[in-house]
Amino acid sequence: MRSLMQFSTVFAALAFVCSTAHAAKVSFSTGGVPKAGNIALTMTSSGLTGAAKDIDQVAAGALTRALANAEFKGGSGKALLLYGVGPYSRILALGVGEGPKTEADLVTLGGRFAQAIKDGKTSVMAPDIAGVTNEAAFLALGAELGSYDFGKWGKPKKDGGPDLQIHSSDASAQRAWENDLRPVAEGVTFTRDLISTPSNIKTPQHFVDKTIEAFSGIPNVTIEVLGVPEMEKLGMGMILGVGQGSTRPPRLLLVRYNGAGNAAPIAFVGKGITFDSGGVSLKPGDGMWRMRYDMAGAAASIGGVLSAARRGAKVNVVGVAALAENMPDGGAIRPGDVLTSMSGKTTEVLNTDAEGRLVLGDAVWYVQERDKPSKVVTIGTLTGAVRTALGNDYAGLFGNDEAFIADVQTSALRADEAVWRLPIHPTTYDDIKSDIADVKNTVEGGGTAGSSIAAAFVSEWVKPDQTWAHLDIASVAWRDSADATTPKGAAGFGVRLFDALIRHAEGRPTNAPKP
Repeated sequence: MRSLMQFSTVFAALAFVCSTAHAAKVSFSTGGVPKAGNIALTMTSSGLTGAAKDIDQVAAGALTRALANAEFKGGSGKALLLYGVGPYSRILALGVGEGPKTEADLVTLGGRFAQAIKDGKTSVMAPDIAGVTNEAAFLALGAELGSYDFGKWGKPKKDGGPDLQIHSSDASAQRAWENDLRPVAEGVTFTRDLISTPSNIKTPQHFVDKTIEAFSGIPNVTIEVLGVPEMEKLGMGMILGVGQGSTRPPRLLLVRYNGAGNAAPIAFVGKGITFDSGGVSLKPGDGMWRMRYDMAGAAASIGGVLSAARRGAKVNVVGVAALAENMPDGGAIRPGDVLTSMSGKTTEVLNTDAEGRLVLGDAVWYVQERDKPSKVVTIGTLTGAVRTALGNDYAGLFGNDEAFIADVQTSALRADEAVWRLPIHPTTYDDIKSDIADVKNTVEGGGTAGSSIAAAFVSEWVKPDQTWAHLDIASVAWRDSADATTPKGAAGFGVRLFDALIRHAEGRPTNAPKP
C-alpha cells in the first residue's frame, strides 16, 4: 500500500472533483425585489409577509386578489402556481403555516422550492426569521439537497436544473453559503453518490479511490489505507474474516482532518460493506439488490469529515471506513467459526449476515489505539430490527455517556436527521456470551432485541473510559420515496448530523429546540 507521504503527493497532483449529480443552480441578490420575471415566495396562514408583501405592492395588489380567488390559505405543505400576476410571468406560492422557525425549517423550505420549480430562472424571496441569520444560505442548502439526482449509471447527466436567485436583505448570505454551508451539501452529495454507485463498480478499493479524489487539494488532511498485509500484521481477524469470501479484498480507510492543533479528535467509524449477500447465511433474493447501500455508514463518516475539512472547521476529526464485501465464496467464513480481533477478543460467528458489527469492532479498536479520540460515534446499517422498532423515520441511538447522547440528540434536531434513543439492557451482554469464544455475533431465535444486541456487540470493542455513541441507520439510509430534502434512494443520512455535532464541538450556536 502507498504511504501517507505518497498520498500527499496525490493530493497535490489532482484537482478537487465535485460530483456531477444533477442539482440546483443557486445565486444570491440583496437588491430590491424584482419588478418582473418568475417569482417564488411563501405565504403564512396569517397572509403575506416581508418580501412577499413587497411583491404584492409591485403587482398593485394583484397577488392578494389571485390568492383569494384561488382560496389559498397558506397551509403548511400546500402550493399554488399563478401565471400573469401583474408584471410577473409566474408566481409560485408555498404555504408554510405559521412560518419557518429554525434552520432546519429553512432547509426544508429550500428543498420544496427547488422541487416545485422545473424550469426558468426564478427569484426566490427568503423569509426573515427571528433568531436566525443567513436565511438565504439555508434555503440554498435545502435547494441543493432537494434537487439532487444521481441519474442513470453510465448515461450523461441531465443538463440544467432549477435556477434559483435567492433574494435576501442579508448581505452575508452568499459568503455563508460558499464558506459554511456549501461544504455540507458537498459532503452529502459525496455520500449519496458513493451509496448509489453499483456494487460491480464500488469495490473497497473504489471507495478508497473516490475518497482520495474528493479530498484532493484540501489542506490539513492525511489519509491512511490499510490493506490485507497490514491488517494481518495487526491481527484484524474480524474485518479480514468478513472479506475473505470475496475476490475484492477489504480495506481500512482513515481520513484525518486537523483543524485544532493537538486536541483529541472526534472519530466517526462507519460500516462499509460494499455489497452484502449475507455470506454463507445468504439473504433472500427479494430486495438483495438494495445491499449496495450497506456501506452508507462508512460513506457518511467520510462525508462528515469532508464537510468539516472543506469549511475549515476548528476541530480535529477522524473518519474511518471499514470496507469489505460479504460474499459466499468457498473461502468464506462459516457459522460456527471463531475469529480473533485486533484486541485479542474472540468472536463466535453464529450468522455470517451479522457482519457489519464485526468490521466495526476492529475499526473502532484501531482508531482508539491509534488516535486516542475524545469521542467516538459508530454508524452503520446494522439491523433490520431497527426498522421494526422505529419505522423509516428514525435512526436508533445508543451510547454510554448521557452528556454525549444529549449532544447527539440536539445535533440531530438541528440537522433534521431524526434519532431515537434505544437501550442496551445489562442482560444483553450475557446474551452474547459464547461457550467457545469471548462473545458471539448474534443470538439464536426470534423475538430478540436485534438492534440492542448489535450495539452491545460493538460496545465490546469500546474501551471502558471511551465516550461513545452508536447510530443504527438501516431504517433511514435508503428511501423508497423522496421528501423535500432527500431523494428516492440514497439519503446520505448522518453527514448533516455529524456537521451539527462538529459545530457544537466548535461552540457554534444552535437554533434547534431542546431535545
